[in-house]
Amino acid sequence: MISYNKFFIDNYHTYYKDIADKNLKAVQLISALGVIIGLPLSILSLFVEQFLKATEAYILLVVTSIILYLLSKTFLKTHKRLVPLAIYIVFAIIMATAIYMGTVTQPMMNAVTFFVFLVILPLFMIDIPIRMCIFMGFFCLIFCLTSRYVKIPYLASYDIVNAVIFYLLSIITSHQSNYLNLKQIMSNNILEIQRDTDKMTGLWNRGFCERKINTFLATQDSKGALLVVDVDNFKLVNDSNGHACGDKVLREVGAALKDSFRNSDIIGRLGGDEFLIFLPNCIDSEIIRHRVSHFLDIVNKIDTTSDEEIPHISASVGVSLFPEDGDNFKDLYKHADEALYLSKQSGKNQYAFYHLLA
Repeated sequence: MISYNKFFIDNYHTYYKDIADKNLKAVQLISALGVIIGLPLSILSLFVEQFLKATEAYILLVVTSIILYLLSKTFLKTHKRLVPLAIYIVFAIIMATAIYMGTVTQPMMNAVTFFVFLVILPLFMIDIPIRMCIFMGFFCLIFCLTSRYVKIPYLASYDIVNAVIFYLLSIITSHQSNYLNLKQIMSNNILEIQRDTDKMTGLWNRGFCERKINTFLATQDSKGALLVVDVDNFKLVNDSNGHACGDKVLREVGAALKDSFRNSDIIGRLGGDEFLIFLPNCIDSEIIRHRVSHFLDIVNKIDTTSDEEIPHISASVGVSLFPEDGDNFKDLYKHADEALYLSKQSGKNQYAFYHLLA
């Protein structure tokens, strides 16, 4: 359990976004089930005397489930860090209802519903193990104390023994479920990274870059710069020295891009010897010039062991700014490519801004 807890905590924040998405779907499912189960019970309790004492609890469950479902479709979509809290709130209401039904409303019977929820509810959620254990343990303690106070000693002892057994079962099943869910998220994440990564350079591929940039452009008050890079004289070096040398050049250009730009920047290979960089929240010309100049200096130092007759490797860069030079990826790329063409025509190994051409 300790090693699993450490494994989970180590990966919890790394894959938090995926975990939050999965938990958000769980919120929608739980809230829908809460309405489906709670509504008939609320109506039934008005006509059947055995259910009459729990009418308020059923109504509370239905109202909470409806509110939670509406929140999952609106507020929680943009505030995913509150999703675990929302799940624990609805869990608390369900567990409290189950305790009430298994003790106060049925003092002469052994509880059943509480133990079912104790095992099943944690399977709907992915969370840090120790937090889930404490939460379920707290309600087990409340159940045991209530049962001891409300029921006769024989029934209370029976319920307490069952509570301990089912609590241990809940820990085992929820931990296993959490582990399998996390492993699945990790596997899916690895597959997505492999799908979105350029195998030659380790940078993002064109499809991923375009999706990521479009997502950023859709955010309110966003701004940024799109850079298109083309390696000068690459075909000559590649044809002269062979594909192994060409592949080495591409990998070193990719490494130069990573060294020159931020981790938060979107850096990718479009194909062939063309690369793309998007700088979120950066339209300062001086900062862009500094980073591009640093990149060009590194590229100029790439050793291709070429003959003197073959030109040395360098790079040309075209820059367009968002939203000044375009309000979508297609226009930004087109204008950055036009700026790149100018830098090529002007002698290569340099950069050009589209807004200075217009």
